[in-house]
Amino acid sequence: MKSIYPLVLVIVCLAGSASAADSDTRWHVVLAAVGNEQNVFDNFISDFAAELNGSPAIASITELHASIDERWPPSGARELEHSLTTLNPRENEGCLIYLTGHGAPDGLAMSADTPTYFIRASRMESMLNSCAGKTTVVVISACFSGLYMRPGITRQERIVITASAENLPSFGCSNNNRYTFFDQCFMNAWPGQTQWGILADEVRRCVRETERTGNYPSSKPQFFFGPGLEALALPAKVRG
Repeated sequence: MKSIYPLVLVIVCLAGSASAADSDTRWHVVLAAVGNEQNVFDNFISDFAAELNGSPAIASITELHASIDERWPPSGARELEHSLTTLNPRENEGCLIYLTGHGAPDGLAMSADTPTYFIRASRMESMLNSCAGKTTVVVISACFSGLYMRPGITRQERIVITASAENLPSFGCSNNNRYTFFDQCFMNAWPGQTQWGILADEVRRCVRETERTGNYPSSKPQFFFGPGLEALALPAKVRG
């Protein structure tokens, strides 16, 4: 009788994966450039928003920028918190959050705030509470961003991706680049992939190759997937 249990577990896992792969989730999206020191962060958020706008899988999209620019008002910790805590995904809806900027051992550096405010892991956890229980993808692209890989943020209904380990920097923050290395790899992988797990594998490979080619130390991006979520479908691409 005991020999049946592993088989049952395999069936359950496969069923969960199939369900995730066929997901018809509609996404409430928050995209935030939290650093204003280089253009790379605003560039990515503007371009990724353009990739998502018009997709039938997007229920709502909020685009935040830290740079002082006439195209948008400055946004800091208060604006980010408001955007995240007012997300209210319903049945068959989820949250997609991408934050890019500078980071420190204390957390994301909110450059629009004076003095600069750092989003600690405990505050990030509370900001994400409105998405609790709903399928959620959180991508944090910054130095030391692996500090957000902690229980309370990593939940069974979530995918959490960070550009580096908690004690390491990430690279590419230069006005000579369109995006940071991690954001460039993410943007390169996005059009050709359909599942989050495969996308993560491609981003990991790309970051490793980019750093090796440029003779940079490894930033060691971190990836967490709740059960079966490697097969979760990416939002449907906008048809040209």
